[in-house]
Amino acid sequence: MTVFSSNTRKIATQTVQSYRSLIKPYIITTIAIGTSVTTGDLICQYLESHKKGPDGKTIVRPSSSMISWWDRERSRIMCTAAVFVSTPWSFILSRTVERLFPGKQNIQIVKKILTNTLLSPLNISLVFTTIILLQGHTLRVARTKIKNDMPKTFLVGSCYWPFVSFINFRFIPLNYRPMAGSAAGALWNIYISSTSNNPKLNPDGTIQSTAGTATTLLAETSGTGVPALHEAWKTLNKDKKDG
Repeated sequence: MTVFSSNTRKIATQTVQSYRSLIKPYIITTIAIGTSVTTGDLICQYLESHKKGPDGKTIVRPSSSMISWWDRERSRIMCTAAVFVSTPWSFILSRTVERLFPGKQNIQIVKKILTNTLLSPLNISLVFTTIILLQGHTLRVARTKIKNDMPKTFLVGSCYWPFVSFINFRFIPLNYRPMAGSAAGALWNIYISSTSNNPKLNPDGTIQSTAGTATTLLAETSGTGVPALHEAWKTLNKDKKDG
């Protein structure tokens, strides 16, 4: 009985110490991913608001704020999804693949990248569902959003993230991988912000009519990733020249 009690206390102590050792990396991961997603959303909103409409005028939402283009509710939703969905997903997945395929050998890195890639549709679907629900829509609307936008988002991400993942797995220590991924995700989060908020959906899950001028990068570039990034680059260059 004494031996059993001693072993139980030892296991409990080791478990507590193990969890405590994860607190700091998790907090850092939360801050890094939350900042990356929120920054990407702000950049996306800025680029969308500085697009020209058919009449040649800049599309800016009427507001008394100095930053009239900023939709605070949209940023709040994006940040909430990042903290409560993207952070635990990234944190758990990074440790799981490292436990399954430890080491920095090329074959192990390939296995990690393939695991991340194969699981990314689930991550994208969770993010879309969270954002749709926070916007006040139903699960039916979320299913429509996933059906319409998840496949092309997955394809665009598959052209970008494997290269980032290789660098991350090859050169970055485990505890810092989510932060390194967040830094690389700055550009990706511009795309995610646009596709997460486009197209606008009706409460019944149908797509709203796009009468007038669309105000998202994806809507203005036929809903594809590469033209959207190209438009973002053109807008930044134009603003730089005008300045």
